[in-house]
Amino acid sequence: MKKVIIAVLLTLCILGSVSAVEVKFTEVPDAWGDFAAIEDQLREKVIEKYGKYEEGEKLNKGIGNANALAAGGGYMRTANGYDWITVALSVNGAVAINGGNPFKFNDDFLDDFEEKGDLYMGAGLQVITASVGFNLGHLLKWDHGLYVTLKGGVSKLNTSDFDFNAYNLGFMVNYQLIEATNSSHAVKWRGLNVGAGLNYFSSTLKWTIDDLDPVKVGNFTYDTDLDVKSETSRFIIPVEVNTGVKLAIFELFGGLGADFMFGGDNEVSVDSDAVVTKAGDNVNKGKANMTMSKDGDLDTVKFRFTVGLGFSLGPVRIEIPYTQYFDDHYIGAIGVLGGVAF
Repeated sequence: MKKVIIAVLLTLCILGSVSAVEVKFTEVPDAWGDFAAIEDQLREKVIEKYGKYEEGEKLNKGIGNANALAAGGGYMRTANGYDWITVALSVNGAVAINGGNPFKFNDDFLDDFEEKGDLYMGAGLQVITASVGFNLGHLLKWDHGLYVTLKGGVSKLNTSDFDFNAYNLGFMVNYQLIEATNSSHAVKWRGLNVGAGLNYFSSTLKWTIDDLDPVKVGNFTYDTDLDVKSETSRFIIPVEVNTGVKLAIFELFGGLGADFMFGGDNEVSVDSDAVVTKAGDNVNKGKANMTMSKDGDLDTVKFRFTVGLGFSLGPVRIEIPYTQYFDDHYIGAIGVLGGVAF
């Protein structure tokens, strides 16, 4: 039941991201006679029902920031100082939630939504991302390593409730500012690595809500499902500095960075077909269509930190990175990466 409630609330939040509700009555049975007065009243009631959520700026930003953070994953961090090449596969997911609690799907969340009509929240996912890195410094015979990593990924997740599709492309150029050092056979400092690059992501989330209360005016009932689509895309310039320590087979790593975001789009739209019925008339039915869409504002720069735990055995690497934006809201991402470094 709570899953249905959360889905309904998210849809209503999405409705808050649109600038206006447009309702058109496409078919009206002749048997109903002069429907004009009732039509205006029904339209007014439908707009009134969703008017509370007209300003959904917080939701737009939550969705955009969560997707931006999720798209930033996929780069190997425990192989600073590798000789030739790295190859990796990864998955990364992020959430953005009001109030700093990533598990705040409870009665407090529902009460906050009911009171405010707009809530900061969002989710982003990169199901599979592949990356390959090259040590150009070694090839060019430089004293310090210059690394270039290319990555790309696709995400497709279809459930009974949601359809999610996304892809990401990017590259990162890293420079080994301070070389790695060995204190002993069991302990190794990965040195200090600085980097910058360019990422691009595009994601689409679709779902249908069919559990809303109908709108009633006199003998007429307006009953509709909501086909909701959220489309988000963004260019990101990541800048970061990171380091790490190897303790036997364990890897501890972390760093600081910033994401400079520009371009792209953040649009939410609803296309909903409604059925209009009249009490006592079991034969005739009317039809209506409700549409809305709006582009939302997005942040242009977000600062972040990354910490993580990894495991390395020979060329094999496994990493579990956690990244979080510095923000009044909670915006965090966690992923899993597996690969090899030679």
